[in-house]
Amino acid sequence: MPHLKCIDPSEKESSVLFEAGDTLLQATYQASVEGIIAECGGGCSCATCHIILDSSWEGTTADPSPQEKDMLSFAVDPTDYSRLACQLILNDQHDGLTVRVAKRQY
Repeated sequence: MPHLKCIDPSEKESSVLFEAGDTLLQATYQASVEGIIAECGGGCSCATCHIILDSSWEGTTADPSPQEKDMLSFAVDPTDYSRLACQLILNDQHDGLTVRVAKRQY
């Protein structure tokens, strides 16, 4: 089963298993990763599932939709590699992906 490495705001690393088609939010929720609030439950109507992709994975994910880009403007300290976990759909190519949970979600 593919996995990703997730680093929570306290710098704790977790290996998170996922199935192709899961969102990053679903995978991290099932693994009880700390720091992701996801107030809207994954509906892309808040920015409280803000994660930051490791730059070495640039270009391996679909570009953010206009709605996601708009929501990221509400995230605390977004970067060029910021994404919303609810919008990032994982596939087998993401095996080994490294992400950081943003230090602050609101």
